[in-house]
Amino acid sequence: MLNSLSTNESIALKEEASFIRFKTLGFYLILLAVPGSFINNLPLQGVAYEGVKGLSWFTYFMLVTLCFKDIRSFLTPLWNVKAFKKPRTYLWMFLSLILPYTLLHGCLYFEVLLNKDFVFYFKNQLLYASSWSKTLEVAVLTPIWEEFVFRGILLWMLVRFMKPYWAVGITSIVFGVIHSSDIWVITILAGCLLTLTAYKTKSILPSIVAHSLWNLYMVQLILYF
Repeated sequence: MLNSLSTNESIALKEEASFIRFKTLGFYLILLAVPGSFINNLPLQGVAYEGVKGLSWFTYFMLVTLCFKDIRSFLTPLWNVKAFKKPRTYLWMFLSLILPYTLLHGCLYFEVLLNKDFVFYFKNQLLYASSWSKTLEVAVLTPIWEEFVFRGILLWMLVRFMKPYWAVGITSIVFGVIHSSDIWVITILAGCLLTLTAYKTKSILPSIVAHSLWNLYMVQLILYF
């Protein structure tokens, strides 16, 4: 699959997208990281505040991102709606969902590679659905900003300086490391497939949709199938 990553395919996007200067990128990341840490540590607890942190962070992220001309120009070609006109886009989206799903339930059945507590809770029907405010955050807001950062900026910045399969691999690993969880092996696979989806379709919209559907499954639909 990785061998099919064509260097020629990336050339067109390289020419379309503007370049983010490293000074600008560094300043942009600092502006995200410092206030982001502050928002994440806000002492907001209880049902009344569920989703407030996520909405606050998403709003701040979008404002900062839109304020940087270099970032906007770099991401604009990746906001490619025409990708949905191509049948292979739906193939990549389907693979991004069905392969992690299959691996997840295989690991749950054989009780391997997953956190034992997660397996216990799943098999004894002790998992519960997230609140709707949390679901909105995880299944709608999070996929948008994460795809901007990982499959938008990180992936295509790396493609400019190395072979596509290295860029896809590094982006997937970074995504997996940051998302360390009870199902880490599933997260790494899903991250790799989302990265391939973005690369092969030359758009972050399909990966946003697939990411959103997967997150929705994990916080709600996993209780049913």
